[in-house]
This record gives sequence, C-alpha cells and structure tokens, in this order.
Amino acid sequence: MEISRKTDYALRILSVLIKRPEEIVSVRDAAESCGIPYSFARSVQHSLVNAGIIASTRGSRGGMTLAIDPDATTLLTVVEAVQGPVLISDCESAGPDNTPCPRKPSCFFNPVWCNAEKILRTYFASIALSQIVKEGLVPEPNGGFKLVKNETALRLEEIQDQVEDIVASSRNAGQIG
Repeated sequence: MEISRKTDYALRILSVLIKRPEEIVSVRDAAESCGIPYSFARSVQHSLVNAGIIASTRGSRGGMTLAIDPDATTLLTVVEAVQGPVLISDCESAGPDNTPCPRKPSCFFNPVWCNAEKILRTYFASIALSQIVKEGLVPEPNGGFKLVKNETALRLEEIQDQVEDIVASSRNAGQIG
C-alpha cells in the first residue's frame, strides 16, 4: 500500500486546521503554509468536504474549518476517506464479482497479506489526529509476532496424514510390498 500524494496533502491541510481550531483558514493560506500547489489544495479541499471532514464557506472571508472532532478521528478515517480502503493485496476481492480470490483456500501467502493488512489498519486506527498534531505522538509497535500454521498448511498436513494412513493400512493388508 502506498499513501497517495493527495492523502499526504489532505493530512497536511488538516494539521493546519487542527492547530488553528478557532479560525476559518483559506485554501490559499493552508496551501502556502504546507507547500502544496494551490490547484491541488482545492482538489483536496473538495474531497475533504465530500467526506464530511471539513466544512467550507465561500466568499472573501471564506475558507475551511474542521467538521470532525480531531480527538475522536483517527488517521485510518482520513486515509480511507481520501484514498479508499487500506489494502495490501486484493485477496478478498480478486475473484469473480468481487468474491475472494479462487486460490485463497490453497494459497500459503493469503494469511500473510491479510494479517499485514489488519496490522496496518490497526496501526492507523490506534491514534487520533489531535494526538499526532497537538501532542506529537506516534504509535510505536512494541510487540513481536508468533508464527502459527496457516489453514492451507494444516489441510496439506491432514491430507498427507490420511495418505500415510492409507499406505500403512495397505502395507499391513499385504497390498503394498
């Protein structure tokens, strides 16, 4: 997954609005203070308004204000509002009619990609915008990982055990020399 330039710019603009909660901030002012091309900032503004994250007023004294509570809005909310769902792979929608990938039951890597996606979503959801902007906090992973057998490997082991049982039974019955 890649954080798009539009998402980066949206977060920069939101940081300005979070730092200046009592002000109506013009798009031009936000763009200049964030080093964002004005035309791109207008596009980002439009997306944030459509997502219900900011409110926009027109006119000579117009501009943007937050429409969300930055204490309750997570990084995940903004990322998904601007660029869509956080996805590592398309395992869950690669099949016909957006069904899971047909190779999912036999794929060794599907659990790796799906777990990585869960970890990334959890990471982004673990922190509110105000914690990042006002308090300078960032989530720091502090745990490890435990390796477990995935379902595909367990099914293969089960099949191998069944084959070994059949071969052993056949040997015992004198059918295999």
